[in-house]
Amino acid sequence: MDENKLAKELEAYKELAKEDKKIDVASLMINALEKHQANLLSDKQKRWAYLISLALPPFGLIFALKFYFSGKDDGEQTAWICGALTALSVFLLILFIKVLISSSSINLNQIEQIKPADIQQLYQ
Repeated sequence: MDENKLAKELEAYKELAKEDKKIDVASLMINALEKHQANLLSDKQKRWAYLISLALPPFGLIFALKFYFSGKDDGEQTAWICGALTALSVFLLILFIKVLISSSSINLNQIEQIKPADIQQLYQ
């Protein structure tokens, strides 16, 4: 139940109270709010998912899928944020690698010309 559903439910309780004065609307509203709070992801879960999405990009997609299908009220939104952070992290990693390679003035032909024997000589 998202915020809109919660608001609609609270409005329905108000309407019930108008029709029947014996209904305890306050307890119904408290129950609805508690149910809504219980169906949210914890801040700790979100924090770890965001951190892993930035630091270890492929694993961020696992969290995105997990939260998307969790059935929690804020799961879908958290999944989209994890996916966006993962994409941003991958983009920055690719950009960093391109800058690193271009600044080293090594091109692909030079890398292809490296022989395994040359690498073995470096270790000896």
